[in-house]
Amino acid sequence: MREVTQSQFDAIRDAMTSNEFATKEVPTSAIKLNDKSFLKGQIEVNGQPVRVSQNFFIKLASLMKMNASLTKEFIKNEDGKVAAGLMNALNDYRQRQGGASVLLIANVTTREVIDVCDPKRYKRLTTDSLFDITGKIMNEHPSLIIETIDHNPYSGAVEINFLNQNEIGFPGAGKDEFFKFGFSIMQTTRDTIIETYNQRLVCSNGLRVSLGSGAIGGNRDLNFEEKFRLGGTDADDIRTFLNRIDAMKKADFVPGGFQQSLERAVSTKASLTEVEDAMLRVQRKVKEDDPQFKKNFIDAIERNYFDGYSSTMARIVQKGQDPMRLNDRQKSFVRTGMSIWDVVNSLTYLGSNNSGIEIDNKYELKAAAGQLFAKGATSGYDLQFADYATL
Repeated sequence: MREVTQSQFDAIRDAMTSNEFATKEVPTSAIKLNDKSFLKGQIEVNGQPVRVSQNFFIKLASLMKMNASLTKEFIKNEDGKVAAGLMNALNDYRQRQGGASVLLIANVTTREVIDVCDPKRYKRLTTDSLFDITGKIMNEHPSLIIETIDHNPYSGAVEINFLNQNEIGFPGAGKDEFFKFGFSIMQTTRDTIIETYNQRLVCSNGLRVSLGSGAIGGNRDLNFEEKFRLGGTDADDIRTFLNRIDAMKKADFVPGGFQQSLERAVSTKASLTEVEDAMLRVQRKVKEDDPQFKKNFIDAIERNYFDGYSSTMARIVQKGQDPMRLNDRQKSFVRTGMSIWDVVNSLTYLGSNNSGIEIDNKYELKAAAGQLFAKGATSGYDLQFADYATL
């Protein structure tokens, strides 16, 4: 299992603290744009030119409640004079409505402003404080390890991923299915956030699949309300933040909705559409130059990992129907012998193991598995809320 060493932790901390953001609160009246602002990538602050990042103007437009699509269109078509005039007008209006000041957030390395927000919206720890709190968490919770730290010194983004080493099994998931749960502390330009996730262990196979606050395999639709945003940067806010982690620890960091979603995936039969979509996604990624070998691999994927597909197609023929003439809507009412969990298993196995079949960008299959799993908590599986069709 991966684990961040102390020397790696210290090196990342040094890299991030040396690129700490600078912030400055200024009156809204101090910010002005001219017809060359978009072209030059700069604004005026108290009459002085200041460089801004490529995305700054979109964020400024959002702050001024200006339509983002319209702003992008102005920038794309180089209608700088119109866009600048509109933003200045909205800025003046905001000032008259009581928007007294804004917070500029700058990257000290590139020496440009990368974000702008209402000062009350800024609830981000300093990088030093973030790593100090990380050390405190590790000292107080010895069962935790730091699995990975994702970081970008230029954007200021940090994601510290903690994992509880206790393995947890769930009835119905399978005798070899165990999970380890943890959480991430994420730092954006404006916020410090806690979000839960889990690592799925299938036999000896380790696969991280995020489940907290809408994240499973990169999917943000599955919402377990396991996301907690720092309320501020004073001592009471930080204490509340740490108390939240203590409460999560008492539940072994298991998101409240996880078992229910797992049971739903195990008990619900996958439709022909759901099985076919997953199978075709894998088959299209087979990497093989020899046409015959490629066909053999494609056939093996159907036979070994999506066996419910061929048996269902045969059943449709026995019923006197032509399965090739069914549209996706009709297929969504045809049950297969595979559960949703079976399909998720096939995708995650092929996305994380050496199956003997070379698959291009197979990590994307993990995201596909996550999207399918999440479907049960959002729009619902095809056969979750409806009686099975006669087929």
